[in-house]
Amino acid sequence: MSGGTDGIRPEQAADLERILRSLGDRERLGLLLDRALDALVLWTGVERGLLLMRAPDGRLLPRAARNLARADLVGEQLQLSHTLAERALSARAPVVAVDAEGELAGVVQSVHALKLRSVLALPLIARGEVLGVVYLDDRLRRGAFGPRELSWAQTIAQLAAVAILDARQNVLLRRAARRAERASAELAETLAKREAEVDTLSRELSGQRTGRATRHRYDRIIGDSEPMQKLLALADRVTASDIPVLIFGESGSGKELLARAIHDNGPRAARPFVSENCGAIPEGLLESALFGHVRGAFTGADRPRAGLFEVADRGTLFLDEIGEMSLAMQTKLLRVLEDGLVKPLGSERVRKVDVRVLAATHRDLEAMVKARTFREDLYYRLNVVPLHIPPLRARAMDVPLLVQHFVRVHNKGVDMTVTKAAMAKLYAYTWPGNVRQLENEVRRAIVLCDGVIDAVHLSPELTGTRAIVQTPDQLNVRERIDALELELVHKALERTKGNQTQAAKLLGLSRFGLQKMIKRLQIGSPN
Repeated sequence: MSGGTDGIRPEQAADLERILRSLGDRERLGLLLDRALDALVLWTGVERGLLLMRAPDGRLLPRAARNLARADLVGEQLQLSHTLAERALSARAPVVAVDAEGELAGVVQSVHALKLRSVLALPLIARGEVLGVVYLDDRLRRGAFGPRELSWAQTIAQLAAVAILDARQNVLLRRAARRAERASAELAETLAKREAEVDTLSRELSGQRTGRATRHRYDRIIGDSEPMQKLLALADRVTASDIPVLIFGESGSGKELLARAIHDNGPRAARPFVSENCGAIPEGLLESALFGHVRGAFTGADRPRAGLFEVADRGTLFLDEIGEMSLAMQTKLLRVLEDGLVKPLGSERVRKVDVRVLAATHRDLEAMVKARTFREDLYYRLNVVPLHIPPLRARAMDVPLLVQHFVRVHNKGVDMTVTKAAMAKLYAYTWPGNVRQLENEVRRAIVLCDGVIDAVHLSPELTGTRAIVQTPDQLNVRERIDALELELVHKALERTKGNQTQAAKLLGLSRFGLQKMIKRLQIGSPN
């Protein structure tokens, strides 16, 4: 090519275009190396070419060759190409000889042995990084690398170096992405296993921490006190069965909440849970509500209506305040419980239903039976397993947990600070309205405060707080002593607004002694 016309020929321009196009071909590094070496060999007109790439360990490794077989890359040939390549890399400049025997000091023996006339070692450098070397030689022509050929070779080498660097980085990125995908998949699998293990352990630990050694979860029932633990342990026994359950508890103690928990954890959970307050409906309407009616059964019955027994078929019917039901209605209810047949008002048709009945009352049904105001046979039919919900005053240690729960529920999931003084008042009150009254008190305080509930935000009736009065067995000395200690500790904490150090002084105890007493009596610490 020496002595050609000035400028780039159309054929060379086409090669340059292919090289430029290959800059965007980042997926095929091997093809790019072959194209670059082909262009260099073709347009310099030399006999042979070799492209060496720098390996991670620093060695130069052959990656593409033209007119050089693998068998040629040994001995003198390999030593010469590596020596000249290292020179070019060290100088970051071309090593060129137009008369190899007279110009390449130090490698004359190799040049002579290989009978070389022209040699060129051209470093591939992109963005300051040395990537490798292109080695070209010719055994026939002296002066194969004139200014024109050298300029052409450098142009292609620069383009190729940029393309090679981009392609190599893309390859590395793809490999890293594949490793990341594999690692992510492995991590996801590991996390899934760990989450399952953590969930299992969490449930076990939660049961140990709360003392709830139950088979089922009662997440909506808040309380870790001993009375609640005993209640849930018994409820857990009846949950999986279909036997009737009679729930006793004062107004506002959570009777329906317990009934719903029994249903949700039982075999009928996928079927309806239907609730009715027997004391809230006039007797004339209660029969229609429970058993339904046909059109025209009574004045105003302009269309038929299914009763709650039919609605709850294969599910659960919760009858709250069953002690308010009249004797006549008790008789009709007993008949349905005995044979499972429901007869709507005004109809001769009966329908078989499969309903589990859970009933609740705040009244003393046993006394009502003796007074003949409640049917004895219905009482024993319902009272297969009685569940007694303790009043809030009998499980005072649950008050802080309930307060925190109601704060989250009614403050849109955001925790709110409750001062020690406020918690002491809430803790010591007797709560005649039970959990419902406490919930309303918390809702009121949230409205009145600005992010911190203090004693001033509580209802006036709480300012004259009475200490919790326990009702232990009159002959049990330990229970009587515990009750007295509990009352004294409550009063001391109330007077000192929850300050244990000051409360201990009032009681004539050390702070450590008071803490031991609080732990023994299972007194919840106000926040």
